[in-house]
Amino acid sequence: MTPSAKITLYLSAHNKIIALPSGTGRRWAETALDLSDFTKSHDPTRTLALDDQARARQALTHLHQAARDCQVTIATHPRPYLGDIAEAIVAALPGHWMTDVEPLPQKQDHPYYLRDFVWEAGEISDLLDRSPLGFAAVLRDGGGTELLLVERPSDGAYMVGALIPSPDHVHVTAPAPRSIIASDARLAARFTQTRLLPDYERAVHLSRLDEAERDLRWAREKPGAHDPVDLRAALYRFRAHAIAFIATLREDTPLSAGQTIFLDRMHNGLNLDALDDPDPETLADAEAVWLVDGQELIEMSRASTPAPLAPPAKPKKLAAAPPPPGAVVFNVAGPRR
Repeated sequence: MTPSAKITLYLSAHNKIIALPSGTGRRWAETALDLSDFTKSHDPTRTLALDDQARARQALTHLHQAARDCQVTIATHPRPYLGDIAEAIVAALPGHWMTDVEPLPQKQDHPYYLRDFVWEAGEISDLLDRSPLGFAAVLRDGGGTELLLVERPSDGAYMVGALIPSPDHVHVTAPAPRSIIASDARLAARFTQTRLLPDYERAVHLSRLDEAERDLRWAREKPGAHDPVDLRAALYRFRAHAIAFIATLREDTPLSAGQTIFLDRMHNGLNLDALDDPDPETLADAEAVWLVDGQELIEMSRASTPAPLAPPAKPKKLAAAPPPPGAVVFNVAGPRR
């Protein structure tokens, strides 16, 4: 059986074409692109600038000829390039977000590694398992929050879901945040801000509480009987969670004078301004504060946990989106004979 090879062309708003080679015979697609003046990227994609129209037209003609010689199929993607959608979404989110677009290999090449990091075992996971998606985009806020953006092939809708936080950030135990589905970048940004991110922050908060409570219970069970390395690791985790607890309480909760004093005392006693300080005396003081007052901080934080969001109304099935006007501005059919 002859290996299949395909090149999919995506038109970017940044006046360039992104070419994605795929298939079991992908090396032939890559060869056709290399012969056609497409520029190599750091990933499997190639790009073609459209600033010089005559040069771009010549490159596309050469691509058609090389693809025919290499028995490679060429297709144009009718929807906007996913990287442009990702940039539009992060530009509308509060804070400073960044985005990385990653080509997704075909199932027969090797498994999707992103699949292992999707928090919600739902439709996004199924898509990564079953569908040739082409690209996915990872949206990062620089503070540990990572979201995954994919385009659903069946109707062109955009799906945004949460990736599991790094274990160094928190071991997740709470129910996964619910992914959102939107027909365009504007709606995706709004649903991400009003639904997904609050759901995500609540899930992380609950996971922090579970881990902090579990560590504290373990440390109190047999005082003096624990391995000092394990005890220090648990103390470090609690101090890291305490930073988030105290910041959230100060920002979102009306505090009495006594509660304010307590939080200040915890902040100073745990030495949260120098989380990585290895000074033995400082750590011994922090451990004492943790064992004596840690439970009260956990209870204050648990009492301030935001209520879960009401589930959104079931969305109507989106009709298949037609290609946007003017989306395909290049011709890959080759010169007329």
